[in-house]
Amino acid sequence: MNAFSMLGAFGAVEITFTVIGAILLIAIILLLVIVPVKAYFTSLISKAHISMAKLTSLKNCKIDPMTLVEAYILAKKSGVAIKVDEIESVILAGGNAKNVVSAMKLAKEAQITLPFSLASALEIRTKDSLEIVKSAVELASQNVENIKGITKDNYELTVEVNLILKLQIHKYLFGLSTDKIKSFVIENVIKKIPQFEKNQIFNDPQILVRDINFAEASHDSAYIIQDARVANVSIVRDINLEMEVKKAEKERVYAQMQADRMKNAEEMKELRARTQTEETKASLLEAEAQIPNAISQAIKEGRFSVMDYYKLMNLQADTALRRSIISNSDDDTDDSDSDDDDIFGDDE
Repeated sequence: MNAFSMLGAFGAVEITFTVIGAILLIAIILLLVIVPVKAYFTSLISKAHISMAKLTSLKNCKIDPMTLVEAYILAKKSGVAIKVDEIESVILAGGNAKNVVSAMKLAKEAQITLPFSLASALEIRTKDSLEIVKSAVELASQNVENIKGITKDNYELTVEVNLILKLQIHKYLFGLSTDKIKSFVIENVIKKIPQFEKNQIFNDPQILVRDINFAEASHDSAYIIQDARVANVSIVRDINLEMEVKKAEKERVYAQMQADRMKNAEEMKELRARTQTEETKASLLEAEAQIPNAISQAIKEGRFSVMDYYKLMNLQADTALRRSIISNSDDDTDDSDSDDDDIFGDDE
């Protein structure tokens, strides 16, 4: 009886341990599934402790807890003063926490003041906070091309200016862009060009950027103009030559107009003379047409006899005959001259 009791007692203990073991096993499995153990132990070993609850909450938000762990470890190793909650806020906002930490580390090494609030704002707004800090550390070169203006002695020039810019991180989000810097430079160089002659500019191109208050442009800009130099100057056109060509063309057109006017005047004069001749001929013909009537009237009135009329007709016929003879005589003389020329030509 006591033996059965002991056996029953032994079986109950065995069952109890089995149940406890099963519960522990289930608990361990659930822990491994729910809790990011790897991330937790990584932070623990790296001396960048993060609570398991925080890592679990990130995992529940479908965010890899290792991103928080890696960023916090990097911050600890870099000596960047940043809290776990701050890194978590960047991750939850969709930013790259490692970029933020790296940017703060680079700024610290370059002795640039970059608080976490600004670094996180740059990352969330641009998704490129590290590159922005690199731009602030390293000077950037920017060319302003095709600046045109007319010199004092009427030459149109085109100028290229090279700018050395340094980014002001604290003004990056709200300061004026490089386009405003370019506009400022273009405006001031255009004002400078008409103050000098072409040779002055070519002998010393830097006079176009000298004495310009670049600090005025940097005041509201995200960039500071560290240096500005004229890289190239070239002549676009010689306005004096163009004016001379236009003047010569004007004079040519004016001379042509004068010649046309004189030609028209001569033509008008010739036309008037021709018209006057025609009018004279018409008057003569009209007078000649009246002669028979006048003769007839004179005969009727007895002032002119028939014999006088016939004498007049004979006189006209005789005059016409003499003119015809004289005309034929002139033609024969011209023919004989030409024949003589031919004879001499043949003798030669």
